[in-house]
Amino acid sequence: MGTFWIILAIIELLVIIAGVVVWLLGKKKKDAMVDSARQLAKGKLNIDDIPVSGSNSSEDVIANGLNLIKSNMLTFVESTKQNTVVLSDAIDRLTENMKANQEGTEMIANNTISVEERTSKQLEMVDDNKHVMESNYDQLNEIGNSMTEIGDLLGETAQMSNNGMEILEGYNREMDVVSEDLNNINETLVKFNDQIQKVYEVGDFIVDISTQLKLLSFNASIEAARAGEAGRGFAVVAGEMTGMSEQTKEGMDRISTILSEIMTSSSHVTESINKVTESFNESKATFTEVNSSFGAINTNSTQIQTKITDINKMFSVMEDNFQRSKDIADRMYDTAKDINESTEDIAAASQEVTAEATQIGENTAALDDMLKGIRKLIGRFDTGVMPENNRSGKEIKIGMVSMNDNDFWYGVKRGANYAVKELAPFKTKVTFTPINPGDDGDKVREYIQSFIDQKYDAIIYPGFLGGVDKQLEQARSKGIKLMTFNCDCSNTKLRLACLKADSIEQGQLAAKSAAGLIGKSGNVGILMGSDTIIGNVERRKGFIDTIGKYKSIKLVGEMSVKDDSDDVYKKTKEYLSKHPEVQVLFLTNGFPEDVARAVVDAGRKGKTKVVGFDLNPGLFPYIKNGAVGSIISQDSFGQGHDPIVLMYNHIAAGTSFPGETISCRASVADASNIDQLIEA
Repeated sequence: MGTFWIILAIIELLVIIAGVVVWLLGKKKKDAMVDSARQLAKGKLNIDDIPVSGSNSSEDVIANGLNLIKSNMLTFVESTKQNTVVLSDAIDRLTENMKANQEGTEMIANNTISVEERTSKQLEMVDDNKHVMESNYDQLNEIGNSMTEIGDLLGETAQMSNNGMEILEGYNREMDVVSEDLNNINETLVKFNDQIQKVYEVGDFIVDISTQLKLLSFNASIEAARAGEAGRGFAVVAGEMTGMSEQTKEGMDRISTILSEIMTSSSHVTESINKVTESFNESKATFTEVNSSFGAINTNSTQIQTKITDINKMFSVMEDNFQRSKDIADRMYDTAKDINESTEDIAAASQEVTAEATQIGENTAALDDMLKGIRKLIGRFDTGVMPENNRSGKEIKIGMVSMNDNDFWYGVKRGANYAVKELAPFKTKVTFTPINPGDDGDKVREYIQSFIDQKYDAIIYPGFLGGVDKQLEQARSKGIKLMTFNCDCSNTKLRLACLKADSIEQGQLAAKSAAGLIGKSGNVGILMGSDTIIGNVERRKGFIDTIGKYKSIKLVGEMSVKDDSDDVYKKTKEYLSKHPEVQVLFLTNGFPEDVARAVVDAGRKGKTKVVGFDLNPGLFPYIKNGAVGSIISQDSFGQGHDPIVLMYNHIAAGTSFPGETISCRASVADASNIDQLIEA
C-alpha cells in the first residue's frame, strides 16, 4: 500500500516537473516571440528566426507568422533597395538625357534660326544658280549650232581637198608624160651631137686630104718647073689642085664654123633640157608632197568631222542634262521655299519642346526627391549596416572590385550601387569595378593599381582573389585600408576585416532543411566541390555534423565535383545512377541549377530533391516543380553593400569593425516562400 502511494507520488512529481518544463519552454518561446515582435516594431529585420517545433500549437503558428512577416519584410526592403538603385540609375540617365535633350533642343532652336537665315541665302543662291543655268543652257545651244556649222564647213573642206587631190593626181600624170618627152629629146640631141662629131671627123679627113693635095700640087709645080715646057700641063694641074685645095679648106672651115655653132647651140639646148628636166623632177616631188598634204588634210578633216559629230552627240546629252538640272534647280527652289517656311514652324515647335523638357525635368527632380524619401523610409529598417555622419571633413574614396559572371555577383553589384547612392551625400566617392569574364590577372592587377595610383582611402576585394599580393602590399604600405568579402584571404595580415557567410552555419541550415524535406528519416547524399575552397569544406562540415544528429537519416554516398557547370551536371547523373535511393542531394558549391537539371533529365523529379546555395531566378521553376527542395542564400546584396558602409564608418567616424570576421545573413528559399520571392 505504501509502495503504491510512493509510486503515485513519483508520478505526480513527474507530472508537476513536466508541467513546469512545458511552462518554462512555452515561456521561453513566448519571450522569444515578444522579443522578436519588439525588434520588428523597431524596424530591426536582421534577426534570427524564432525556433519552432513543427507542431500546430498556437505558439508555433504565431512564431511561423512572425518569421514569415520578418522574411517578407526583409525581402520587400531588400527588393525596394535594389529597385531604388535601378530606378535611381534610370532617373540619373533620364536627367542626363533630358539635359542633353534640352541643350539639343535649344541648339535646334538656335540652329533653326541660323538654318532659316541660311535657307534664305540658299534660296537666293538657288535662284541665281537657276538663272546661270538658263544662261548656260542658251550658250550651249549656240555652241551646238556653231559646232554644227563647223562640221558642215569641215565637210565641204574635206570634199574640196578630195577634189584637189584628184586634180593634182591628173597633173602629176601629165608631168610624168612631159618629163618622159624631155628625156626622149635629150637622148635625140645626144645622138645628134654624136653625128656632128662624126662630121667633124670627116671634115678633118677632108682637110688632111686638101693639105696633101696642096703638098702634092707644090711638088708637081717643082717637078713641072724642072721639066720645063714638058711639064707645063702638070703645072696647070698643080695650080688647079692648089685652088681646089684652098677652096676645100675654105669650105671645110665654113662647115666647121657652122658645125661649131650647131654644137654650141646643141649644148645650150641640152643644158636647157637638163635644167627643165631637173625642174620637172623637183616640181614632181613638190607636187607629190602637196598631194600627200592634201591627203593628210582630207584624213584630218574626216577625223575632225567625226569628232565634231561625237561632240554634237555629247552636247545633246549635256543639253538633256542641263534640262534635267534646270528642272532639279526649279524643284530645289520650290523645296528651299518650303524649308524656309517650315523652319519657322520648327522654331516654334522647338520652343514648345524646350518647355515640355523643362516640365519633364521638374517631374524627374520630383521623382528623385520621392526616391530619396523612399530611401530614407527604408533606412528606418535595420537590414544591414547604416552609414554614420562623416566627421573626417574630407572626401573619402573607396574602391571595390568584384566578379561579374552570375546572379550572385550581380546581386553584389546591386548592393554596391546602393551604397554608392547612400554615401553620396556624405562626401564619399565609391567606385565599383566589375571583373568581367575574360579579364586576366594582369587586368585585375591593373584595376587595383588604378585605385593605388589615384590615392584611394580603401580597397575592398573578394578574399579568394589571387595573384594581387604585390599590389595589396603596396597599397597597405601607402596607408590604404584593405577589406575582403565573400571569402577570407590567405594573407589575413593585410586586411582589417572580412565580411563573409558563415559557411558552417550555412551547412547546418542546409542539413536542417534536408531533414525537414524527408520528415527526418531517409537517405541523403553529398556532391562535394573543390576542397581547396574553404567555403566548400566548411559547408560540408556543418552539414555532416548536423545531419548526423538525426538517427533515422543515412548518408549513402559522396562524390567529388569540379567547380564547373558541365562537370556538375555529368557527375550528378552518374551519382543518381549509382544511388537511386537518395532522397536529398546536397551540393556544396554554387551550381545547384545544373544539379536540378540533371535530376529532371534523370527522371528523378519529385523523388530526389536538391539542397544547395545561391538563389537565382533560374532556380524558381525547379523549386516550384519539386526538383529543388531548398536553397541557402548568403545575402549577395549585403555582401556588396555592407563592406563599403563598414569601411566608410571606420574612416569617416572612427567606428571599429564588429570583428575581424563578420558574418552576413543567411536565409532559406523553399516552396513555402518562393512565391513571395518571385513577386519581389
